[in-house]
Amino acid sequence: MEKPETNNFCIDGHFSGKVDPGWQMVVVRLCSPSDLRRVFEIAEKHASFDTAPTLVDIDGMRSRNPDYFFVAEDDSGEVIGFITGYERMGLSEDVLRTWNARSVGYVELMAVDSRHRRRGTGRALLKTLLNRFQSSGIDIVDLDVPGEQEAAVELYKKLGFYVRACNMRKRLV
Repeated sequence: MEKPETNNFCIDGHFSGKVDPGWQMVVVRLCSPSDLRRVFEIAEKHASFDTAPTLVDIDGMRSRNPDYFFVAEDDSGEVIGFITGYERMGLSEDVLRTWNARSVGYVELMAVDSRHRRRGTGRALLKTLLNRFQSSGIDIVDLDVPGEQEAAVELYKKLGFYVRACNMRKRLV
């Protein structure tokens, strides 16, 4: 295979999607135990929910769902982002029937180093996980995202996600 131009993005070693100036070449692959420290560093700085996961949390996510835990690395081999998800178990047959689904996946956590955002890394990670879900028979995928993460919301919408519910909060006192 020819070495790609650096503005292409690459998923699992194969060219995919459109070439877009400003995108960098990334390779998305399964997370290995040696990646966990770097994944933790990215999560600690860039995960957007109430608390950042610990290294033990990250290791547990990978241990429980190794086939649904991916990292993106740049052309120098540095891990610059990650995504993890799982198949939701225990949904009742009634819920699955109402949703017209056989199986439901969930995007548990995704983060990209801020120096590498808006260059296709998040899209490459998410598309890889969605492809893995689909090949595993999962036909609906849910995720949660903080409302203030507008760029993430736009990415998810571009990839076919839609707002199904709204989580609201009010502080009393």
